[in-house]
Amino acid sequence: MELELTREISDTALAHRFDGEPMVQSFRVGASGRVWITTAEALTVPGFGRPWVAARLTELRAEMGSRAFNRALRGGLRLHAAAPALPLAA
Repeated sequence: MELELTREISDTALAHRFDGEPMVQSFRVGASGRVWITTAEALTVPGFGRPWVAARLTELRAEMGSRAFNRALRGGLRLHAAAPALPLAA
């Protein structure tokens, strides 16, 4: 299933939607979802854009399962340039 991605215009006044982050790259996903990444992180991704976001969403849907993935999109899913590192055991 291919997701429709529409890039949104950056607006620092909307930081409250993005965990207080004023500079983000955000995309509408379909009719009711949203995905975003900080601009600083996006700048570390070679070739960042719609194809990268679509590929990352495909990976996340497989990892999370459709129900959790769709719920996360409705709430505004934050993407990361790389998977978060797991803390090392002491």
